[in-house]
Amino acid sequence: MYPSGRWEGFWVQEGYGRQLMQEFELRFTQGDVRGSGTDIVGPFTFTGAYDVQTGRVLMVKQYLGKHAVQYAGEPDGEGCIQGTWQIELRGYRLTGSFLLRPVIRRPSQDEPIQEIG
Repeated sequence: MYPSGRWEGFWVQEGYGRQLMQEFELRFTQGDVRGSGTDIVGPFTFTGAYDVQTGRVLMVKQYLGKHAVQYAGEPDGEGCIQGTWQIELRGYRLTGSFLLRPVIRRPSQDEPIQEIG
């Protein structure tokens, strides 16, 4: 359902706005998802599961040496995963939206365009 490889995206937090996640790795295998990357908070890993029929994703983003973030998302119909993140931290619940999308390799200026046929 989802391609394994390079992904990018962002999360939104009230008071901080949209925060980009630089390119990171996600691997989807028979309902299991794993990955790693870096954003403004620091390096992180992703572990979780996805429903191979519906595309629903439940993941934990664990910042190395820091807090964990719960991600719950759905396919957006265009190959992306959109949803809500949540943190339980010192008795407070923080939440916001996120979007993850696969990185699509585009031909460079000097690379010939190939016909589909």
